[in-house]
Amino acid sequence: MEDGTGPVLIATKLRPPAVRDQVVPRERLLEPLRTGSGLRLSLVACPAGYGKTTLLAAWWEAEAARKPVAWLTLDEGDNDPVVFWSYVIEAVRRACPAISLPASPQMVGAASIVHVVLPRLVNELDDLGEVALILDDFHRLSDGATRESLAWFVDHAPPTFQLVLSTRTEPDLPLAALRAHGELLELRADDLRFTSEEVDAFLNGRLALGLMPEEVDGLLQRMEGWPAGVYLTALSLRRSADRHALVNELGASSRHVIDFLVTEVLEVHDPPMQALMLRSSILGRLSGPLCDAVLEQQHTGSMLDALSYSNLFLISLDDEGGWYRFHPLFAQLLRVELERREPGTAPALHRRAYAWHRDHGTTGEAISHAIAAGAHAEAAELIEASWVSHANSRRYDTVLTWIRRFPEEMLNGNAGLLLVKAWMLSLSAKWEEAGQVIAAAERLGEPGGGALPDGFSSAEESLTMLRACCPWGDVGAQLEHGRRAAELEGPRSPWRPVACWAVGMGLYFRGEPGAADRWFAESAALALASAQWPAGASSLAYRSLIAGEQGRLEEQRLLAQGAAELIREHGTEKANGVVALALGVSLAARGRPEEARRLIECGAAFLRSRGQPTEAAMALLHQGSVLRALGERERSQAAITEARSIIGSCPDPGILTARLSACSPSPRADTSSGGGKLTRRERRVLQLLTSDLSERDIGYELYVSHNTVHSHVRSIYRKLGVSSRAHALQRTRELRLL
Repeated sequence: MEDGTGPVLIATKLRPPAVRDQVVPRERLLEPLRTGSGLRLSLVACPAGYGKTTLLAAWWEAEAARKPVAWLTLDEGDNDPVVFWSYVIEAVRRACPAISLPASPQMVGAASIVHVVLPRLVNELDDLGEVALILDDFHRLSDGATRESLAWFVDHAPPTFQLVLSTRTEPDLPLAALRAHGELLELRADDLRFTSEEVDAFLNGRLALGLMPEEVDGLLQRMEGWPAGVYLTALSLRRSADRHALVNELGASSRHVIDFLVTEVLEVHDPPMQALMLRSSILGRLSGPLCDAVLEQQHTGSMLDALSYSNLFLISLDDEGGWYRFHPLFAQLLRVELERREPGTAPALHRRAYAWHRDHGTTGEAISHAIAAGAHAEAAELIEASWVSHANSRRYDTVLTWIRRFPEEMLNGNAGLLLVKAWMLSLSAKWEEAGQVIAAAERLGEPGGGALPDGFSSAEESLTMLRACCPWGDVGAQLEHGRRAAELEGPRSPWRPVACWAVGMGLYFRGEPGAADRWFAESAALALASAQWPAGASSLAYRSLIAGEQGRLEEQRLLAQGAAELIREHGTEKANGVVALALGVSLAARGRPEEARRLIECGAAFLRSRGQPTEAAMALLHQGSVLRALGERERSQAAITEARSIIGSCPDPGILTARLSACSPSPRADTSSGGGKLTRRERRVLQLLTSDLSERDIGYELYVSHNTVHSHVRSIYRKLGVSSRAHALQRTRELRLL
């Protein structure tokens, strides 16, 4: 099921298929894989049908007794970097339960995976000793960003980590450089071809077919050592009354052999079993209930179970035998045969598969089958209804991949899909392309049929909210669109928390923290009931920042922890983005800059990836301050310089210009003695400001009124050249005033 907290990971992809009893041991290939430990990459690359998966499953079985070996079978759905690395991390975690990562791909987002998640993964692996990861079917990854992130990982992984890839095509990785440095193990088609001994061991040893040596050698020669051809031949030979005659009748062309063998394999079964094999070939995963629905019959589960024992190309995906898949090559051949025997049947089968997955909550597979069926309206409806949950877990590329499969003329005429595409592009920080899609949606006008499935009542509402959430550095525009969105989204709207958050953001960056806090409070109060927990967590984080700027340190701490807990409940153990920033700023305000630095740097990296300039610049200013407090002047200046550049690009940066000036050293406070301009009473107040006491509590401590303390605090801020308690404490540490 999908719950919107992150990619739903299919457990059967995280373990290898069972090694069948009929499989011939290939020790000559297992040994090089063992010696590949210590190399950056082990590559098993050859066309379909050479036994790559079978070989690696056998190696996994043998090697797992010696060291942790993780397994991941890839498919087209893993092209999204967030999905891919979520699977990789879960695969490694299952092999190495002790691993602990402070950031998850879905919370960081695709753009920050290389900067935030992978360095931490590399560091964790460096502490674990020998570990291996097998990525099966790597050729299914076509996304450039995913492959680039893996290339970075290959380049930085520790020497104790062994990465093994199986692929039908040449991977887009720096193989030449790895080969030149002796860091690459390669097993190619010539290595995986069956030898005469292996064919004899399989046909005569495992299957007891009783073939003569010359028949074995003749078959091997005609198949050119291709394991899939040998397996397909075996399926026919086992049922042939005259095996010797059949072996001699096989033609020399592999293509003709395949066509012949597929027909033979099918025709040895009764018509119901043939229909099951042909029609279920359109499915990526097979189960009894799913096949019952697709074939419109009953009891296919027992048929699949029986077939898995007699057909070497139907592979069980779990120990209970509930889910299966065909070998990809065999499935492809079955689909060709299906179209030959039952032309035009596949779309109807895909439509039934779509309906089953839709009803069972596996939305991604439902959408893929709907598109394959040509049921674009149904696919669009599912995408429009589910994109928010995917956006909340930062699976933007997954949604964009679906949308790109639509015919262009339909996409350009569907306002709902254009709106979803505009949101995904905007949240991915692809400004220019997003602007073009927004313009196209505006030209198209309102979609028919009333309210949209995602909870918006109109295209105007969706675009207004989009502009409020993604203002591209224009504080005034964000406040304007946020207020308009708040007018359109009443108290019962599921988008009300987001509208309140957007207004709060505009007010905060305009320098009105009190008013902003009230809007953030409303957002946080409504967020959970509307499943808008990212807006709620962000609102709590900003309330924490506001409390800290106003000197309410205990409230600041509690709000930041509340935001972190909310994020943790929805899919990650650690906080990210503005939540991480708020936690870090709270620690810095309480005199713990070393702990604060890691969180603030993580938050800044995440907020950079979101592409919203105001948040990124704010985080960098905080990063600069905490680095300066730790004496890292050069790194501090680099962060502030980057913030200055971002602020300069903003159409309306609001209060950020003033904050940038406040982050620069103040001549008035830059004295060698440190704090010479503060009175004795001000120094005592400053000392108490380093505690968790409020200004009123400080007044009780000093036996003076709250107004008197507040006057001292204002004087301290003025003399130090700061505007908040947090900045005053950072400045105090820099100048060593206490």
